[in-house]
Formats: sequence, C-alpha cells, structure tokens
Amino acid sequence: MTPLQPRIVRTRWISDPLFGATCATSDKGTARRAFDGTMDQYVLLAAILSLVGFALIVAELFVPSGGLISILSLVSFVTSLWFAYRAWWDVTPGYFWTFGTTLFLGIPAFILLLFRLIETTSLGDRILLAAPKSEDVTPYKDEEARMALLIGKHGRALTMLNPGGLVRVEGQRLHAVSEGMVIDPDEWIEILEIRGSRVLVRRISAADVALSTAQESPATESPVEPKISAPPPPTAPLDFDMPQG
Repeated sequence: MTPLQPRIVRTRWISDPLFGATCATSDKGTARRAFDGTMDQYVLLAAILSLVGFALIVAELFVPSGGLISILSLVSFVTSLWFAYRAWWDVTPGYFWTFGTTLFLGIPAFILLLFRLIETTSLGDRILLAAPKSEDVTPYKDEEARMALLIGKHGRALTMLNPGGLVRVEGQRLHAVSEGMVIDPDEWIEILEIRGSRVLVRRISAADVALSTAQESPATESPVEPKISAPPPPTAPLDFDMPQG
C-alpha cells in the first residue's frame, strides 16, 4: 500500500486596502480575477474624480466661494492621481505616467479654453467685466473733435468778453474766454484753443482777417473782404434837460 503524500497548497492572500477586504485563495485564476476587479475600481474612481475636478473648475466661475471650490478641485485631481497610481504603478507604470501627463497638461488647457469661450459669448459679459468702449469713456469725443476743427477760425464777439462771454464763429454761438484782455462786442476774434466746452480767443483786427482770408482763397480769386457791420445809429436826443450839478 502506497503511503499518502502530503499535498502542498500555496495560499494567496488578496488584500484590498481601499475597501478593507482580505481573503485567502489557492486558485491562481481567482487571485488574478480579484486583482483585476480591484484595478478596475481604481481606474473608475480615477476617471470619476478627474471629471469632478474639471466640473468644479467650471463651478468656480459661477459660484462665489472665496477659493473653496478651487481647493476642492485640486483635492479631486490629487486623489485621482493616487487612484491611478494604485491601479497602474505595479502593473503598467506607463499608463500612470500617461494619465498624469494628460491631467497635468489638460488642466491649464481646459482653463484657457473655458476663458476663451466666455470671452466670445454673451454669457461671458455676465461673468467677466468687459473693457469699456472709447465712446463710453469719452461720451463727448465727437463734440470735442468738432470743436477742435474751429481752432484758427475767425468770428465776432456777441457780448463783452471780460474775460468770458459769447462769440459767433461760422454761425455757431460759443462760450468763449479771452486771453485776459477785455474784448468789446462786435470785435473780430480768433479761436486759439479748446478748453472743455469753451474756446480761448484773442482779439484781432479786420486787416488780419482779410489777410488770412486771402491766404486761404485760391490764387485766381480775389481776396474776400470781411464784412464789417456798420456802427450803431446815433441815439435820439433826449426830450428833457439833464440837471446840472
């Protein structure tokens, strides 16, 4: 009778540090299937947490949190890398480095793309402050440009400028300020500068106006003499005697 030979059984311990499950098995195939199942769970969690991290980046733009959502997004990405390390480092480290590099380059690219989409859509105007337009910053820009064209033009004083008053230039009534001297009504003036809604003027003679007009006219045309208004009519005599002191 042949004596019984002892059978040596190699026991494999399968441990799952994430879920806390530990079991023993002697079947190599069973151990492999259990290991593959654990790895699949790690891969799934790594993918889910990376997507959560990207979703939190979007939420940070819409929900004011003082940076709390950004911290949660960073935690999600770091945890996703840890699960990827547990899933691939011992078996295929290349997968882990590929996942980590994709995540490292994808986060800033996603942020830049997100800001680009916001800048080119109407939704971005509600989130980001748009730069003011030039007409909003200077609402009187067109008026200032029109006034600037009057520099060097000639006109007449409508009221006494002492130093402020009214002048008429090319049919426009303008608020004017003299250089410091008093300018009587109906005297010729020249615009020197634009100061806000007023113009700085100086007194000129009729000869200066005629010379300037002659220089601006074509050579074939005769100089145009400025029209000088006639002096006011003499006042009527008083019908009573002025008391003598």
